[in-house]
Amino acid sequence: MHRREFIKTTTLSGAICLVPSFLTASVEIKNTLALYDINWKFDLSGHTAKECALWIPLPSDIAGFQSVLQIATVSTSKKSFQTAHNNYESATSYAYWDKNSTDKTLNLSMKVALRDRQCDFKRTRVCPEAIEEAQEFLAPTAHIPTDGAVAKAAKKIVGNEKDPLKKARKIYDWIIANSYRDESVHGCGVGSPNVMLAQLEYEGRMGGKCLDMSALCVALMRASGIPAREVMGIRIGESRFSNAFGAKEDITKAQHCKLEFFISTLGWVPCDPADITKLVLKENLEKTSPRVLELADKFFGFWENNWMAFNHARDFDLYPTNSQGTLDSFGYPYAEVESEYLDPFEPSAYQYKILSKKVTL
Repeated sequence: MHRREFIKTTTLSGAICLVPSFLTASVEIKNTLALYDINWKFDLSGHTAKECALWIPLPSDIAGFQSVLQIATVSTSKKSFQTAHNNYESATSYAYWDKNSTDKTLNLSMKVALRDRQCDFKRTRVCPEAIEEAQEFLAPTAHIPTDGAVAKAAKKIVGNEKDPLKKARKIYDWIIANSYRDESVHGCGVGSPNVMLAQLEYEGRMGGKCLDMSALCVALMRASGIPAREVMGIRIGESRFSNAFGAKEDITKAQHCKLEFFISTLGWVPCDPADITKLVLKENLEKTSPRVLELADKFFGFWENNWMAFNHARDFDLYPTNSQGTLDSFGYPYAEVESEYLDPFEPSAYQYKILSKKVTL
């Protein structure tokens, strides 16, 4: 048996420009620091006499919001390493077990510090390089169209509005007004804007989960000339605002997708329309109630410090290359046994669990 261990340690920083690709909008940092210990436990030993490969999405530093203080991996795999060698430079943990391996386990522990990310919407200087880099998130992709039904809907929503921030708010409000959380949807949803719009046309409203609503919001913003992207992540603690936004210690099924959009005078602005639809369902509220309206306004420009971001990868190619090809998104662990993938929405197929504990500062 080969036992491999990897440890990464960083220091917590309050700097605003740690990671250029995640350049944050102007923020007001209050005393909202939260520290979490997160442990992932995988056991694929049940797949005897078979090759197994596992890819795990990892968090990276995000200026003003998220600092990864430590990552440690203990694995019985033949190969085990961390990499960001992919088209999104998304942090990934990889492990491989050959047919002769009987103990196929991996334990991944991390310590992450988070602050509330709150945009104050004050104009700030954004460097030309960041503005140029953001333009790639205007382009359509295999899962994010900007023509056809999306273009038609975007034009109807924003009308003659020219101001990018006001256009973004119109789209955000429209998503909330026309969507509902559908608990029958598997995982975070499939993230297809055209499927959502087709349902709206036939039923008068759209049901889905966080990836569905975030993907549609991103597509509409891109079609309106606003760079935008989904951000895959996971809830890691309780919320100060509602149980609908939080998680207990077992976060195995707590994955959640948010999004952010880019304004040249602000930088990247966080938001989360999907959680407002979850609030409506979980607390049995009307969308026009004062509580919903207040939190909808709050969540336009806000991420709470109980959610950890992984990446903004859509149409994503893993490294090392997997057998099943390009992923739609990368918010869940991905595994293959003899080149056949294991359903990421069924942790029992992996025998994996993710636990999170808030650490007293």
